[in-house]
Amino acid sequence: MSDDAWSNLDKVDQKIIEILNDDARTPSKEIASELKKSGHDVSDRTIRKRIERLEKSGIIKGYKAVLTDVSGVNEYRVILMKLKPSKSLEAVKNLIKEFVTKLDNYLLVANMEGEWNMLVIIQLDSAKSNTSQKIVEKFSDELIDYRINEIDIKDVNILNMSLLLL
Repeated sequence: MSDDAWSNLDKVDQKIIEILNDDARTPSKEIASELKKSGHDVSDRTIRKRIERLEKSGIIKGYKAVLTDVSGVNEYRVILMKLKPSKSLEAVKNLIKEFVTKLDNYLLVANMEGEWNMLVIIQLDSAKSNTSQKIVEKFSDELIDYRINEIDIKDVNILNMSLLLL
């Protein structure tokens, strides 16, 4: 997908994406009705064609079920990692990413520039409360330094977070 595809989104496309982000099963007729309320007179057929174009361009990559957090746990932990410089630094980052993304409670893995090389965010729960320590222990030979902190995530802009997947 090209950056061009994102830059060509108009207000109608943005609203379609916002509605589908809230509920991917929203019928095109209902989306058209919502758009009419905000001053955009488009038919449900037009909505279907626009969704098809968004899918073909790669802006919409797919749909998935989002499950309710039945655990009631709303605690998160961030791990900052400073890795030893080496010729295989990218390989080490990939190993960490592969390990973390197999965990049920991971939210984000990111490479960083500057003092820290990687950022990992995980959700805590009683059964896996030492997950962050397991990550650190698994890759201790590759670490110069690390920090583990609890963080409070109050609100997430899902539409903007989807930009991370590009």
